[in-house]
Amino acid sequence: MTPRSLDELLADAEILQHEYDDEDTAASRLRIEREIADTWWRSALLLESSAQQVKPWLPEDAPRHRTPLCTAQHEQAAQDLRKLSTLVIRDSRAAHHIALLAQSCRAEPASALIFACLLHLADREGAQFWWQFSAGAGSATAALCLYLMHMQRGELRDAEHWAHEAACLEHLENQTSPHDDLVSLLRRPPSQGHRGSWYTPQSMINRTMAILHSGVAASTRVVDNPALADQPLCQSLAVAVQRLETKSDADYGTIPKASFELAARLEDCAAPSP
Repeated sequence: MTPRSLDELLADAEILQHEYDDEDTAASRLRIEREIADTWWRSALLLESSAQQVKPWLPEDAPRHRTPLCTAQHEQAAQDLRKLSTLVIRDSRAAHHIALLAQSCRAEPASALIFACLLHLADREGAQFWWQFSAGAGSATAALCLYLMHMQRGELRDAEHWAHEAACLEHLENQTSPHDDLVSLLRRPPSQGHRGSWYTPQSMINRTMAILHSGVAASTRVVDNPALADQPLCQSLAVAVQRLETKSDADYGTIPKASFELAARLEDCAAPSP
């Protein structure tokens, strides 16, 4: 049998070239465009609708920053993630948690959350790994950070997943936590009214920021200007983050490891300003 020529093989490969005309191509393109538009629209509803329904949860003395209406979704998510991360690392026990993480490979959810926020604020790789570790151990705040991270990147399906996880974790925390402290009072769903909007992303973000702000000392200087959450880390802390040793992971790439130096620098930066 005579071997088939390359031209013959290529001709057979084009057997379907006349099966689809320009109208089919245009219809497929329109369908894809509609699916993309629908995804963006659902995400816009997920992020923004509750903002018009849920009353502000921040204390009266908490800093409030109005966002221009023209701010894009991913930019708003980036701003919220920096604010949330800054409040997390300004916790009075943050340095202690970093020291625990440096001492033992058995990390607590709070330690992993604080470490991830430090990495994010210093623009260092590895924040996603530690946020996922913390969320997997039950931290609703870590799940919210992942939601905002994916929104910032435009990864809407992943963002929706972590918004759902954050709602489930916060609901679980509400069921298991004491009912007589400030955190429980802020997180407790209303007995009536807009219960459906209680676990939307924006309402959870507002509540979490209010809770974190209630436990932050106004005199700390973990960032250059504690009143502004978008300011960079203080210099000694930023340098300590960049010095961290790393390990390689097949799935997550380069993962920084906490150090006692980082804990010390965080404690120094969190000391009351003179």
